[in-house]
Amino acid sequence: MKTILLTNTYSGRPLEIIRGALPGGFELLLSPGGSPEELYALAPEADYILAGGRFAISEDFIGRAARLKMIQRSGVGLDSIDLDSLRRRGIPLYVNPGVNARSVAEHTLLLMLASLRRLPQIDRNTKNGIWKKQEQGVCTSELSGKTVGLIGMGHIAKTLAGLLRPFNVRILYYDVSPAGADFEKEYSLEFTDLDRLLKESDIISLHCALTEQTRGLINAAALDKTKPGVIIVNTARGGLIDTAALAAALGSGQVSFAALDVHEEEPLPADYKLLDYDNVILTPHIGGVTADSFGAMMRDAFRNIKCFDEGKLEEIKQYRYL
Repeated sequence: MKTILLTNTYSGRPLEIIRGALPGGFELLLSPGGSPEELYALAPEADYILAGGRFAISEDFIGRAARLKMIQRSGVGLDSIDLDSLRRRGIPLYVNPGVNARSVAEHTLLLMLASLRRLPQIDRNTKNGIWKKQEQGVCTSELSGKTVGLIGMGHIAKTLAGLLRPFNVRILYYDVSPAGADFEKEYSLEFTDLDRLLKESDIISLHCALTEQTRGLINAAALDKTKPGVIIVNTARGGLIDTAALAAALGSGQVSFAALDVHEEEPLPADYKLLDYDNVILTPHIGGVTADSFGAMMRDAFRNIKCFDEGKLEEIKQYRYL
């Protein structure tokens, strides 16, 4: 039996889905506690690794995995993997682009709408017997007519652009390169530089990779350039935002609302700076995880590993990064 090491810890229904998707001839290596010590102990037994985004696959860890043939990412982020070490060892890395793009894009849209309509406060007030219809209603806003700034234009942002079409919004976007004139025309997108996007957007949504160049991209200096009362949404990577700077901007009113699915430290520490803010929505990196997307993610990942193991590289659907 070939072995597949899962770096994330799964239980309950997610584990049932994983076991149901596992192809014949393979067995799972699971870490019950999900600790680095447990994963390091399992590394020498792994023929393949299905890598989540939280555990750091370091040079030391790769060095212990003497049987390792290939790494398959369940998603697309690469900031937790030592790519240079994989290159030196000649270990292929496959990623799963677009597999949960719809799920993340829908979650992003949900966070935008919930922020504009101040959903957490309205929900709490209603449950507490506060029925101030007009007073509460006029503190909320519609998405229609707003300027939405998208930082990054990958699979998720492109899917989100499609979802935003019926809302009559103006969309600015910034990326290292334009998405192309045809795509821009179809989705009414305007390519611009980061400074202009920060200054003109009513809502700023992050969709770029976390690199040394983008870490802390939304910092105090960037937030000072934004419109007063801007909304910040992040469903990409927590490290893109300087949390302390965001907290200060929320306190001052420069940022009216923030909705974050990803965080600098996950799970959230007890002293997380945003826990006590009423104008913040926090979700547990769940944007890309629905019953639909999780099942597809696991089926595609295991199919990829099986094709690789059988030498059927031409049948692999996902993108080979290394």
